[in-house]
Amino acid sequence: MHTLESKGLKKGAISRSTAVMIGLAATAPAYSLSGALGYGAAESGYQLPIIFILSVIPMFFVALSYKHLTTSSPDSGTVFTWGAKALGPRFGWLGGWAMFLASILAGVTATQVIVNMMVVLLDLEQMPQWLNFVVAVVFIFSTTYLAVLGAKESSQATILLTLFQFSGLAILASVLFFYILQNDVISTAESFSWTWFDPFSIPSPDIFLNGFLIALFIFWGFDASLAMSEEIKGNSEQAGRSGVIAILITVVIYVVLATLALAYAGIDPKDPLSLTFSSNIDSSVTVLVTDVIGSHGAKWAALIIAISAFSATMSTIMPAARIVLAMASYRAIPIQFAKIDPTTCTPKLATWTIGSMTLVIYVILSLVSEAIIKDAIHSVSIAVCTYYTIASLSCANYFYHTALRHWRTTLSQVIFPILGAITLMVIGTIQAWRMFDPHYGASGSIGGIGAVFLLGVATLLFGFFVMLLCNLHEATFFRGKTLPKESASLDFSTHHSNKS
Repeated sequence: MHTLESKGLKKGAISRSTAVMIGLAATAPAYSLSGALGYGAAESGYQLPIIFILSVIPMFFVALSYKHLTTSSPDSGTVFTWGAKALGPRFGWLGGWAMFLASILAGVTATQVIVNMMVVLLDLEQMPQWLNFVVAVVFIFSTTYLAVLGAKESSQATILLTLFQFSGLAILASVLFFYILQNDVISTAESFSWTWFDPFSIPSPDIFLNGFLIALFIFWGFDASLAMSEEIKGNSEQAGRSGVIAILITVVIYVVLATLALAYAGIDPKDPLSLTFSSNIDSSVTVLVTDVIGSHGAKWAALIIAISAFSATMSTIMPAARIVLAMASYRAIPIQFAKIDPTTCTPKLATWTIGSMTLVIYVILSLVSEAIIKDAIHSVSIAVCTYYTIASLSCANYFYHTALRHWRTTLSQVIFPILGAITLMVIGTIQAWRMFDPHYGASGSIGGIGAVFLLGVATLLFGFFVMLLCNLHEATFFRGKTLPKESASLDFSTHHSNKS
């Protein structure tokens, strides 16, 4: 892509393997699985493994879009930059806003996860309000501070936390596998069967859809490292592969742990040790760890989940700050956010702004109701569907002139991204319709409309108001001058190939 500019970020600060780790950390396997296993098993039963596999297909198509766009344009603005170049400035701006919004809401829910895990670790009956806020301030300040230190330093912290998290999950998987081999499992659990991986064994379309909705969004986050592509060692094509690798590793982890959990604990809602028992469904990982380790299992699980939330928050703050940096650099928002700290080579103002907004929103929502914070993770789905759809359509629209020369590039750069975008639009619409129901979620309704719907849709629509203000303040970007619309051409493709 033409007319792109360097933003002062430090090239080579992140290795390619570290980039993959950032993508893995952002998906937060430990605390994602803690919620997804129970609810997924309740919706899909023993077909959960195959539904995990099927649900990753549209996300893989999105990952391909990210790969091709990063190869063409390793820009920290990712969906904002690509959307503006391929679809127009307003699509790009909306994609950037949706990604920023998803990161903020994810940080809010991660903060509540940390607070809940501290209750377990400190043996408290209930977290006092003052301690709740202290934990939130310490958590958000520390994650933001580490993100400000520098790409290399913050990524090193992410690696250590991610390795600890994955070590805990690997130990849990090994212990479950040993018990299953010894046939020392919950009595109501069914024996492993290959039909769990048979898509034709899914009982009904409704069961498939319900499980698909749960599974689809636990894969979100693989793209975190691609916003740091300007800082990754190697060429742009190597940087683009990190997202694809991250999502493939993630699906293997989810499928393996889901299969072992089902074979060990089963799905009998009447059995107090099963995944779908009423008091287990919210924290299936904690139940599994406690059952196989003993009385201290709950604390070990709480520690792993807390670390998962911590590393995930760091891994979403860093790309969100770089989205803000890119939007400011191309005059889509006030240029003050384009400042780079000369010592750390990081967007310090943008990063601290994101941390501060996360804390303020968390405090406001926690004063209203903890149920709203719990439902915020559901509202993230609308923002995620929005910016992933824009990224996929940007890929198809940008490359269609050159991609049609060969069937492989036609599939990879046009057809698969369009299929991914259509799937996400359909799933996002269905999810939004469900959230509109006043009985959806734990936070009730406002004016007969589900509060979780309002949280997700109202905040996304608020972006149009912010866009209007930015347009009035600085119209250069919206006139297509800083990021003029373009598509890949045969001449540019040949020149780029020769140059490489």
